[in-house]
Amino acid sequence: MDKIDLSEVCQQYRARVIRITPLDDCYLLETNRGPKELHVWPRVDVMRWSFAWRERLARQGFREVERFIRTRDTKPFLILGKRGVTMTDHHRQFEDYQPGQDIARQCGRVVAMMHHSQQESPLLSGSDLLKQEKLHVEEKGRRAKELVESFRAKSGRDSKENRWVSELMTPMLQRMDRSAAMLAHERITPEAVAVSHRDLLRDNWGMVNGKLYLRGFFRPVISVQQRDVATFLRDHFLTHKDLKQIDAFFDGYEEIKPLTYGNYSLILAFMARPREVYRSIESYVKRVSLDKEASIAGIEHALQSQQSVDLLLRHIAERAERSRREGVYESV
Repeated sequence: MDKIDLSEVCQQYRARVIRITPLDDCYLLETNRGPKELHVWPRVDVMRWSFAWRERLARQGFREVERFIRTRDTKPFLILGKRGVTMTDHHRQFEDYQPGQDIARQCGRVVAMMHHSQQESPLLSGSDLLKQEKLHVEEKGRRAKELVESFRAKSGRDSKENRWVSELMTPMLQRMDRSAAMLAHERITPEAVAVSHRDLLRDNWGMVNGKLYLRGFFRPVISVQQRDVATFLRDHFLTHKDLKQIDAFFDGYEEIKPLTYGNYSLILAFMARPREVYRSIESYVKRVSLDKEASIAGIEHALQSQQSVDLLLRHIAERAERSRREGVYESV
């Protein structure tokens, strides 16, 4: 937790602070106006951007989101040196939302509204972030190839397990190359990308007083909107295994913000990278290189997850193709 003068900060707000408890990512404040959270932002530009999209989202009619409480001087945040500080309400009674097509559709609508709000901001560049994503994927691919070459040269034929792992490495590298190629495809134009969070997950949702509530996003880690969608749908499908909910999410999203074929392509590109498979193989190889006991159980589990992701990829790809055919027909 960053060290700041909490007494100075708290004096800027109308609430009287009774107790302060440091948490992993914020300070929990007990005040005479109820519990609050105090967040420290290492990047002021991301804090300004976050304030702007939250306010736009509320103006669109969705107010179930953590908004910044204003100071005595009506400022929505404080700037202390190179850091920013915000205060929000703390909800003690967050309930898990129950999965289903209706909730999935609501999630899709809310994410589209959030993305629409974020897209209106000129503070951050989506095209720059996409370039960073491309460089990151290329670097991951380079490191993966070095890992494969080293393993095959030293240990690839030492045992039955090692030979099996070595055989898995070729399709893994092919998938990583495919993901990189999809990110760089010519159909993806600068207009297709805008800034959002790098990871939208189940933890960002809850129910408050019977209403769907969007929470979090206080860490200054950003990417492009298509990665937001890819991460959420991947996580959601691995948990619930329901393609109808995936379609419901897209249906809700496209009620607010239609997706182009390029948008779908980017979602698939982010989803295609075999993250768990690479991590499990990398972990196995490191243990082998250190002459430690290495189990293939983690790799087997990752492959099972990858099978589910492959099913999701095919389903979204089919939806993308349908949208392209319908779009071509309508334009004629």
